Amino acid sequence: MTSVRREETSSQQLPNNPERNMYYAEVFGSEGFRSGKHSWEVEVGDHPFWLIGVTKESVNRKGERSVSPENGIWCLFHRDGEYINGFGQTVTVTKSLQKIRVQLDYDRGEVSFYNPEDMTHIYTHKDTFTEKLFPYFLVGRPGDTKTSKLQICPTD
Repeated sequence: MTSVRREETSSQQLPNNPERNMYYAEVFGSEGFRSGKHSWEVEVGDHPFWLIGVTKESVNRKGERSVSPENGIWCLFHRDGEYINGFGQTVTVTKSLQKIRVQLDYDRGEVSFYNPEDMTHIYTHKDTFTEKLFPYFLVGRPGDTKTSKLQICPTD
């Protein structure tokens, strides 16, 4: 339970349990948080399409919705070399990121993203959290890149 990759499972019959995401190729972390400070790093390498952040426990897992703070997902999005916050705004990054550090400060209502190489700040979402939050990962198709999965690394 330390990596996330996308595989085609359209022919596979999967049970429709409450925790399964049925509409999008997304995964939630196994541990949720209701308070405190938590952080983790994700090796993204040269993967062309991913979203990383946190999601509230009650997010709609069965149908279509946008990935946004209004829908309970606070994330950083990467596609085609561009980095985008949860509001659809481009975020300036000086060089292509190989790894992302996610820092959740539940009590202050902040989810921050950093380049762990030099701890350069990328973006911070500020909100009021009222329910359990889980690490959030959505992985697109890797195409011809070397990196086919996202690797989750704990931090101190």
